[in-house]
Amino acid sequence: MQKIRTSRLGNWFYRVGIVAVFFLLIQVPPMAVVIANRYPANQELAITLAVIFVVLFLAIIAGARRVYRRCNQLPVTKGINWRLVVGGYAALLVGMMIFGWLNQWLFHQTSTANNEIIRQLLNHNRIITVVFVISSFTLTPIAEELIFRGILTNLFFRRNALWSKMVLSGLVFSAAHTSTTIVSFLLYCFMGMVLTYVYRQSGNLKNSILVHGINNLLAMLMMVMSLAGN
Repeated sequence: MQKIRTSRLGNWFYRVGIVAVFFLLIQVPPMAVVIANRYPANQELAITLAVIFVVLFLAIIAGARRVYRRCNQLPVTKGINWRLVVGGYAALLVGMMIFGWLNQWLFHQTSTANNEIIRQLLNHNRIITVVFVISSFTLTPIAEELIFRGILTNLFFRRNALWSKMVLSGLVFSAAHTSTTIVSFLLYCFMGMVLTYVYRQSGNLKNSILVHGINNLLAMLMMVMSLAGN
């Protein structure tokens, strides 16, 4: 398949347009969950919307994967770099602790606005909740890593420009997550930068997908247990 040459990719606005389209598309699947939660007793609607939710995610993943394969600047390496995965997740944990403490100290928020929105999507309809929870550590990490790491970091800046790619990916990734304080915005920006580092240093998007998936899985488990305890 012919690769996109980022230095001659139509023009700068075309590359921005590609990112903008996927940025908007990744916001669409959760709307199916929102609609289903408005009618929690309607099981037929929940099943229909759950299927739509999954199909939308799979379509986004397929489209993003196709663009990623065309614009990828890096030679694809095989296997999982467990050192980067463990180190990346450890960095996320430390960052979340520090930014979480700052957010609580400065703005009296014990949870980010994005996490509160996710929490509100849970526990309305069992079918849609199960699908949403499973997708949070499977479909979501794959789609977001393809878009915010695979596509975004390869469309802008030179191949070896690690820090500029990290900052750009962090900012756009954070913009895709709801934040009501500068600290929570910086938290998601930091997460995006760590995931970018894991991807660029390993050369394999599977590594950042794995880190992202582990983070979402543990976070979702904590939310579900919290809701079950109330």
